[in-house]
Amino acid sequence: MSNSDELVCRPTKWFLWRGVAMALMFGVGAIFFFKDYKFGYPKKNVERYYYLAFEQAQEDFAKHLEAEKDGPEWEAFALEQKVFSHKGSEKIEKIESIVPADTDLDTRWPDILTDYEVYSKTYEEGNQFAIPPGWKEFSNSGGRTWGETSKIKLKSESKIKEQLYIFILCLVLFVTAIFFLIRVMGRSMSVNSEGFTPAGGKFIPFGAIKRIDIRKWDTKGLAYLFYEQDGSEKKAKVDGMVYGQFKKEDGEPAQKLYERIMDNFEGELIELAPDDDEEDENEAEKADANDSED
Repeated sequence: MSNSDELVCRPTKWFLWRGVAMALMFGVGAIFFFKDYKFGYPKKNVERYYYLAFEQAQEDFAKHLEAEKDGPEWEAFALEQKVFSHKGSEKIEKIESIVPADTDLDTRWPDILTDYEVYSKTYEEGNQFAIPPGWKEFSNSGGRTWGETSKIKLKSESKIKEQLYIFILCLVLFVTAIFFLIRVMGRSMSVNSEGFTPAGGKFIPFGAIKRIDIRKWDTKGLAYLFYEQDGSEKKAKVDGMVYGQFKKEDGEPAQKLYERIMDNFEGELIELAPDDDEEDENEAEKADANDSED
């Protein structure tokens, strides 16, 4: 109440908490999607390339043993192999577009693969397991905490860009939520002995109100006023869920504001609308009548 005559309904805690929750959801989403776009997916691709290198080494070493080649031949071959190269079904044409910008695409196989004495022992001990020989040791060394299987396949450039687009969408929704939250927080609706002032709108004298649509008041706390201003009909909204609300412990301010409007209203009241079934029945009756006349 701003004075003994005026009833003011300000934004409710229900709306404010809901607005904050939505803004927080979109904000957190934007952070996570940007993180995946900028860091998460590219770093996972690096991990995947190394894993594929260990798989390739296992396959090539098996062929090397079958051909009865010696250690120097393996080392000469292994030292020429690159980690970041096209990998069968996971072939990516523009590798630089799916890994961090500072990645050296000429990186060679790790020492554990190129040292024949070390790898031959590793191969013998780990060849019977599901993961490539040496991967478990390598993935948990040098500060790496990579997965033991690394089953996540390479993320393509389009998949990475999807994260960017979703980030932009979340950011737009976050800014929009903040905008509406701030706008609503600075508004209120009120009523006095002379008329009603809608949230963010101008004062409407009771005498200018010609119709009121109350069909959604009991279910959604919404009513619509149709009034005349400057020779034309305009529309204003009474939103009891956002402003005032209906808590009995707070004195049901929105309901009181609504009742004050209704007590001073003398125009047309829109209370009920025909159900879809009733409309269908009426149409059917009209059609039957037309058929009978024919």
